[in-house]
Amino acid sequence: MKYLVVLLLSSIAITGYAAEYEGFAEPEREIKVAAPELGILQKISVKEGNRVKKGQLLASLETQVLDAALSVAKAKMNAQGRLKSAQSIEKLRKDKLNRLLPLLSQGNAQQYEVTQAQIELEAAAAEVIAARDTLNISSLEYKQIQAQIAHRQIYSPISGVVTDVIKEVGEIVGGNDFHVMTIAVLDQLVVAIRVPTAQALSLKTDQSVSVTFPGVELAPLQAKIATISPITDASSDTVKVEINLTNNKSKLRSGLKCLVKVGE
Repeated sequence: MKYLVVLLLSSIAITGYAAEYEGFAEPEREIKVAAPELGILQKISVKEGNRVKKGQLLASLETQVLDAALSVAKAKMNAQGRLKSAQSIEKLRKDKLNRLLPLLSQGNAQQYEVTQAQIELEAAAAEVIAARDTLNISSLEYKQIQAQIAHRQIYSPISGVVTDVIKEVGEIVGGNDFHVMTIAVLDQLVVAIRVPTAQALSLKTDQSVSVTFPGVELAPLQAKIATISPITDASSDTVKVEINLTNNKSKLRSGLKCLVKVGE
């Protein structure tokens, strides 16, 4: 969600349609980073003022129970005993059948003996399949628990700056109390001003405007109009105009007071 600064109209006429508007610079984007689920905050990996990249680990929820379950699932996944035993029995049953078949053709074995050996081999083969299925299920359980642990890690949804850390290690987060920290994009600031309809009709997107910063030693900047609302607010007879302000090297602080000159 884009957070914009509503610059208060100062109604200071300059020349023609030109006017100055007083207001405050705000981040182009600000995100309240949420805990993905209910849990106890185990670790916070960043602090206020840190720059973070999209996908960077910010914090972790407690995973002790899941860690224990993961160890059990790993042991089950790596347990080869049942499979090896089933494979050995299958081999014995196959050898027995292979010995009986020539004897049957020579009249030295009974058909029921061969049939029984075939049934025993089929049962042994089924046990091998069941053992493999069990290992596959254990592998899936292991991956599922891994995913649950990963889901309890909080990653940055955007690249930006940590502007506020709300929670501390040991606190319960999630549910209705989801807000862990705030990250803002400060490389691009956004300004929204409300211009009288008559003046707004003369403005165009990408039109340059002058921005100055009273009270601080910063050179005036040229910014551009990003969007002009197609709707007039009936109560004030004004139109919302959005302005992008590039914040090279983050020289401008969010919340800085500024004067924007719009028009000829």
